[in-house]
Amino acid sequence: MKYNRNLMQAILWDRLNIAEVVNVTVIELDQAPGGYAEFDSGVPKKFVIDPHGSLKAAA
Repeated sequence: MKYNRNLMQAILWDRLNIAEVVNVTVIELDQAPGGYAEFDSGVPKKFVIDPHGSLKAAA
């Protein structure tokens, strides 16, 4: 638990990309069934459904 403050500061000051840390994969709406299937199979990923491509535009 000693690293929590340093981790929080690194995230707050954009020295760490939180999406990479938690292994996020951004998918489109038509890819959702495959994302759910992978998630149910136990892959170590988190899926974020971005139906309008707004997350890619913000990056």
